[in-house]
Amino acid sequence: MKKHIIHSLAVTALLLVSAASYSQSAGSGYFLEGFNQRYQLNPAFGPERGFFLVIPGISNIQVDAQSSVGLSNFLFESTSKPGMLTTFMSSDVSAQQFLDGLPDAAQFTVGLNMDLFGFGFGKKNWSTSVNIKLRNSETVSLPKELFGFMKASFANGDYLIENTNINSISYLETSVTHSHKIGDNLTIGAGLKFLEGIAYADVTINEIDAKLHDSEWLVKSNGTIKASIPGATYKLDPETQAFDGIGDYNVGVPSSYGFAMDLGAEYDFKDLVEGLKVSAALMDLGFIGWADMNTFATNNNEYVRFEGFNNYDVNGDNGDETIDNITDDFNDMVKLYQTGTTDQSENVALNATFRLGVEYEAPFAAWLSFGELFTYRSGLWPYVESRTSICMSPCGWFDVTGNLGLSTMGTSLGFLMNLHPRGFNFFLAIDRLKAEFNPQYIPLHDFGLNFSLGLNFAFGSKRSDK
Repeated sequence: MKKHIIHSLAVTALLLVSAASYSQSAGSGYFLEGFNQRYQLNPAFGPERGFFLVIPGISNIQVDAQSSVGLSNFLFESTSKPGMLTTFMSSDVSAQQFLDGLPDAAQFTVGLNMDLFGFGFGKKNWSTSVNIKLRNSETVSLPKELFGFMKASFANGDYLIENTNINSISYLETSVTHSHKIGDNLTIGAGLKFLEGIAYADVTINEIDAKLHDSEWLVKSNGTIKASIPGATYKLDPETQAFDGIGDYNVGVPSSYGFAMDLGAEYDFKDLVEGLKVSAALMDLGFIGWADMNTFATNNNEYVRFEGFNNYDVNGDNGDETIDNITDDFNDMVKLYQTGTTDQSENVALNATFRLGVEYEAPFAAWLSFGELFTYRSGLWPYVESRTSICMSPCGWFDVTGNLGLSTMGTSLGFLMNLHPRGFNFFLAIDRLKAEFNPQYIPLHDFGLNFSLGLNFAFGSKRSDK
């Protein structure tokens, strides 16, 4: 497993094959009453019609990908070979030139959210929804100092590299969500979730202390690998007993379980300001108890002799060999050993999400409204976003919204088109679109893409008078 993870790290850093964040549903639809999946963003929001049915596999598919760096951060024009490109490891590229173009941490995120089955029903003042979905999240964070150390060779002094992390989690989520209107102004909602863990892995290298000694480095690491993968076997080096990867594994019936809950509310301030609504939600408050958690840790007092990152194909003519060399170098630099037994259980909290929304319906046009949505997601690298939306519902079966988002990952544009006549609901959304690609469709700079679509059956009369 270590080789697999470090291999992914190297590929990610050099070729931007990266991994992402927890996805739920298209945030662009938060203020659209005709958007059937709104209850997944705030449990106080019920479906538009009295009954809906999820079509397995195509009712809600969302892919979320973000990166704070791109290919241009790692490839440069060669000065010794004009007209050719070279990697940041080339002597043609100075350390300052390379590091000045990097953020404090190269962060990559990719997530998948897919509805597998579900249905909902309700009346004017209440609704209940049942849903089963697959959720996957991958996150990678590589500090600038790590790339500086790779570039340093033996020209510079000591290095302290902190907060390197790779995390992966996959699980099934079965939820029951209920919303209820109280009086004329307040609507509250809650959702209970039963979680079945499929696989979990976390690599956290808190610190790498590298000291230059003659023609080699002395490296001391502080970090852990935690993994819960049903049916997996873990290999140990026969001589040192250091963690040497993962053997064959066969993911079967989940043996890890957990619970979570969603809470939400919406208040209509029509008695004070006609058309003004305020809503809030707390999502994914819970954990998964991962069974058979295997833990591998560094010996914090052990200094490892390391010959440095060198002898790489800087022109990229033999990419596979370069990646293998980087993988071997990381294996030599960071050694981890098994701790405890192999049948431990550990509770791991989900990354909770808080949302606060304010919507104002234009007094001169009931089909036009404006919304401001604030989102905060907890975790090792908290995510904060403010999204301003213009929503238009020109008829009873068609909605469209455009929005501008400002977040910790930069600025982005989004839109959602929603068709919802009696009988079905179809939506297509891009919450985030910021990318510039090369001819091989690899992002050149920092990028963000959040794409989702879905098709549901929806019957019955509309629950809202709007």
